[in-house]
Amino acid sequence: MPWKETSVMDQKKKFIWETFDKSKTFTEICTKYGITTKTGYKWKKKFEQGGWQGLEEESRQPKSNARSVPEEVILELIRLKHKKPTWGSFKISKLYSKNHPHRKPPALSTIDRLFEKAGLSRKRKRRRHVPSERIQNRFKPTKPNDLWTVDFKGWWYTHNKERVNPLTIRDEYSKMILSIKVVEKGDIASVRAEFERLFKRFGLPLCIRSDNGPPFAGPTNALGLTKLSVWWMTLGILLDRIDPGCPYQNGGHERMHLDMKNELEGKIDGSLHEHQTVFDEWREEFNTERPHQALKGKCPADKYRKSEKKYFPEPEEIEYPRGFKVRRVNDRGCINYRGRRYFVGNPFAGYTVGINVKKDGSQDVWFTNYVIGKLDVESCLIDFNLRLTMNKAS
Repeated sequence: MPWKETSVMDQKKKFIWETFDKSKTFTEICTKYGITTKTGYKWKKKFEQGGWQGLEEESRQPKSNARSVPEEVILELIRLKHKKPTWGSFKISKLYSKNHPHRKPPALSTIDRLFEKAGLSRKRKRRRHVPSERIQNRFKPTKPNDLWTVDFKGWWYTHNKERVNPLTIRDEYSKMILSIKVVEKGDIASVRAEFERLFKRFGLPLCIRSDNGPPFAGPTNALGLTKLSVWWMTLGILLDRIDPGCPYQNGGHERMHLDMKNELEGKIDGSLHEHQTVFDEWREEFNTERPHQALKGKCPADKYRKSEKKYFPEPEEIEYPRGFKVRRVNDRGCINYRGRRYFVGNPFAGYTVGINVKKDGSQDVWFTNYVIGKLDVESCLIDFNLRLTMNKAS
């Protein structure tokens, strides 16, 4: 004997009839039909408002489509686009609103989609970001002053609303903090003055590592050089830049900054002068009293020694090997050579560069002991090397 099939509508009708039976509670009836009391009251309310027809299942399709646009609006937008083919969706939307002030234009994304389907616009291809050239001399220091690291801690305000932006300089091998300096401005002059003080006291490092921001590096200049980094080059100091967005490449310095944040930031009362006093005391404790795990429990001052390379102010004239054509860089960063003007870069202004004509006819451009690029006679430009490396004249 086959099972008797019953529809959902039949079950709803039986449920409604039984709700009029006063001998049963509403909860018992709902339990019998396997529904909650909330659903039961919902069905009964629909029956009371619309009769048996009110119990019919409603369509789950949305009553309105947010993406649907009336045909006349589509045609008007396309007409405006043909009239102004170079205009984008934003300008077309504004023009539509101006012509039809009582109508709300579609969303910009909808207009973009309509134009794309109509073949009136194409999605822009994202240009691949080409990283700028940067100088890197990546190595692990084996003795003090092989590598100094420099950065700004990151600013905060004193209770007197004065901005604190400490410049920090340290020796990578010994972890010695050479300076925590409150500078009024984070410009080249202020940073250079502090480095001059340190060079006179500790001597010169082999290399200085920094990030790619000013004043240490200039993203708009050739090889990312600035007047500060060019000055370092005149002193025979190698340059090393970390990759953008990779602070872990200067991890030791960042770890020291974390200690400063936890112990100093926002915890000093008083003026910038008082901040500097606390910074000096904290640096002294860090260097001479605080054991360092990477140094097997020793303090940075136990491992640090002054550099054997003494600091002498830069010479007025840079000497180049015999046979080099020497040209001075003017205040616009250019040199004149064989009746043509070549742009070297503003950071080199005031210094001299040497041009070495090689046997194959190519012409290298030197700055101090570095080949910085080659002269391109056809374009009157200098083809800068991707990396600066120490070279010998040939």
